[in-house]
Amino acid sequence: MNSGRRWTWRHTILIAGLAAVVALVVVGQLAGFADTSGVVTAMTAAIAVAYTAMGAFVLAGVAGHRVGTLLLTAGLLACLAVLAVSWSSWLAAAWVSQWAWWPPFGLMFLTLLVFPDGRLPSRRWRIAVAVIVGATVLTTVALAIAALDYPRNLVTDVIDFTGRAQVLIRVAGAGIVLAAGGLLAGVCSLWIRWRHAGGEVRQQLAYLLAGAVLLVLGLVLDAFTVPGAQVVMAVALPLSMTAAVLRHRLYDLDQIVNRTAVWLVMTLLVIAGYVVLVEALSNMVTEGNTSLASIAATGLIAVAFEPLRRRVQRGLDRLLYGDRDDPYVVIARLGDLLGHTLEPNAVLPLLTGTIVRSLQVPYVAVEVAGGETPRLLAEHGSAITTVEAFEMQAHGRHIGRLLVANRGTGARFTPRERRLLGDVALQAAVAVEASLLIADLQTSRERLVTAREEERRRLRRDLHDGLGPALAGMSMQVRAAHKMTGEQTKVRTILTALAEDLKVATTEVRQLVDQLRPPALDAGLEAALRSECQRFNGSALQVRLRVEDPLDGLPAALEVAAYRIVAEALTNAARHSKAGTCQVTVRRAQRLSLEIVDDGVGIASSVRRGMGLDSMQRRAAELGGTCEITAVAPHGTAVRVSLPVAATAEPQERL
Repeated sequence: MNSGRRWTWRHTILIAGLAAVVALVVVGQLAGFADTSGVVTAMTAAIAVAYTAMGAFVLAGVAGHRVGTLLLTAGLLACLAVLAVSWSSWLAAAWVSQWAWWPPFGLMFLTLLVFPDGRLPSRRWRIAVAVIVGATVLTTVALAIAALDYPRNLVTDVIDFTGRAQVLIRVAGAGIVLAAGGLLAGVCSLWIRWRHAGGEVRQQLAYLLAGAVLLVLGLVLDAFTVPGAQVVMAVALPLSMTAAVLRHRLYDLDQIVNRTAVWLVMTLLVIAGYVVLVEALSNMVTEGNTSLASIAATGLIAVAFEPLRRRVQRGLDRLLYGDRDDPYVVIARLGDLLGHTLEPNAVLPLLTGTIVRSLQVPYVAVEVAGGETPRLLAEHGSAITTVEAFEMQAHGRHIGRLLVANRGTGARFTPRERRLLGDVALQAAVAVEASLLIADLQTSRERLVTAREEERRRLRRDLHDGLGPALAGMSMQVRAAHKMTGEQTKVRTILTALAEDLKVATTEVRQLVDQLRPPALDAGLEAALRSECQRFNGSALQVRLRVEDPLDGLPAALEVAAYRIVAEALTNAARHSKAGTCQVTVRRAQRLSLEIVDDGVGIASSVRRGMGLDSMQRRAAELGGTCEITAVAPHGTAVRVSLPVAATAEPQERL
C-alpha cells in the first residue's frame, strides 16, 4: 500500500509539474516572450509531448523500467527546452534554449539499445552506450559554453563566430557525429536482435526497427532542410513503440491505454459534437439564439453520451481483448474451422491460432498426457506471461488441457473469460480427440505396413534358404533314382512325372519369392537403386545417382517404398517428360529423403494424376511420409519424398 501511495504522489506531482510547464509555455508564446525560430520550437515540442507521454505510460505499467525512464527523461528535457524557447526574451532562458534541445536526442539513441526489456543485448554494447553518453555530454557542454558568447542566436543565424565559439562548435559537431555513430550502432543492434529473435519478441523489435529507420531518415532529410523532416524524426520512435505496446501488450499498458483512449475519444467527440450542434441548432431552430442552442446541444449530448461511450468502449475492448464479450462469435468461428479444415494435421495449429486472434492472448497450446510427461500437440505465440490451464473432456473422458497465457504480467482472466475459455476447451477437446484417433490410426497403419514387409522379407528368406534348397535336393534325388531303375518302365514313368512336378513347384516358389519382395533389394537399397538407375541410363536419358549417407539397416517397408518410388519416378521421366538428364539424390538422417529431378517438359497443375503418381504418394503416406511432385524452373519435374526412419531399425542379414 505504501508503494502504491508513493507512486500516486509522484504521478500527481508529475502531472502538476507538466501542467505548470504547459501553462508557462502558452503564456510565454502568447505574451510574445519567444524570440527563437518556430521550427525549432515545433520539433522540440513534438519530442516533449510524445516522449513524456510514452515514458509516463511505460512507468505507469512497470515502475522504474529503464525504457520508460529514458523516454520520460528525454521528454522532460525537451519540455525544459520548449519552456526556455517560450521565454527566450530573458537572457538566461535564451542561453538555455541554445543547448537544451540536444540531450533528448542522446536519450532517444540510448532507448534503441535497451528496448523492449531494458537490458543491453550483450556486454559488448556497453561501448556504444559509452560513445552515445560521452558524445551527448560533450556536445551539450560545448554548446552551453559557446552559447555564452551568443546566448540568443547560436543555433539560428550566427555567421561570424568568435575564436572560442568556433572551436567549441567544431567540438560539438564532432560530438554529434559520434552520437550519430551510436545511433547507427543502435539500429544495427535492433537488426541483429530482430534476425535472431523469434515469436512475439521478433514482432516487437520489427516495430521499433521501422521507427529507427524513420528516425535516421528524418535526420538525413533534416540535413537537406526538407519540410516536415523534424516532426517525423521526433515522433518516429514513440509511434513505433505505441504500435508495439498496443499490438503485443508490452509493459502491461492495455488497461491504461484503454481508459486513456476512451477518455480522449469521448472528449474529442463531445467537443466536436457540441460545436456542430450549437452551430446547426442556432441556424436552423433557434434563429440565431446561441443560448437556447447551447442548452439544447448540452441536453442532446447528455442523452447520447452514455450509449456513445459504450460503443467506443466496446470498440477498444475488441481491439485489446478480441471477442471475449461475444462468446457466440468465438464458438462459431471454432466450429467453422473444425467443419471446413480438410487436412487433419492442420486442425490443431489453426485452432490455437484462431483462439489467439479471437481473444487477443499472447499464447495458446494444446497439451495431452503422453507417458510420464505431458506433451504439446500444438502451440501458437510465446508464453511470456502466466499460463492458465483449462480441462478438455470428450465423452466423459479427460483428453488434456488447453493452456492459455494471460495478457499481461500481473493480469488475470475475469470469471466471464474463464467460462468462455472453458467452453472453448470443450470445443477443442473434440478436435483433439479426433486428431489423436487419426494419429493412432496412422501409427497402426504404419505398423501394419512395416510388419507386412518384415514378414515378407522373413518369408522370402525362409523360402529362398529353406524350401528352395529342399526342392532342389529332392529333384536331384529323383533324378538319381531315375537312373537306378533300369528297365522298370512303370517306376521310371512315376519318377519322370515326379521330377516334372518338382520342377514346376520350384518355378512357382521362385515366382512367389520374387513377388514377396523385389530381388534387387537382396544386395541392399543402395545397390538396388544403382541397378535401377543403370537400367534407365542410356543415350536418350542420362540418369545420375548420388547417395550421401549409408543406407544399411533400414526397415524392409522403407526399402521397398523407396525402391518402388524411385523406379516409378524414373519410369515417368523416361516415358513422359522428354528429359535429357535425371538426378537422383538420397539422404539419410532422422528421415530418408529422396529427390528425383529431371529437365523435361515439367508437369502442369491441371494435369490429371495417373496411377503412378498416386502410387508414389500412397506408398509415402502409408509410412507417415510425404511425397511432393512439383514443376521446377526453368523446366522439369521434381519428386521430393521424405520418409521417417525407425529409430530401432537394426541391420538385416542379406539373402
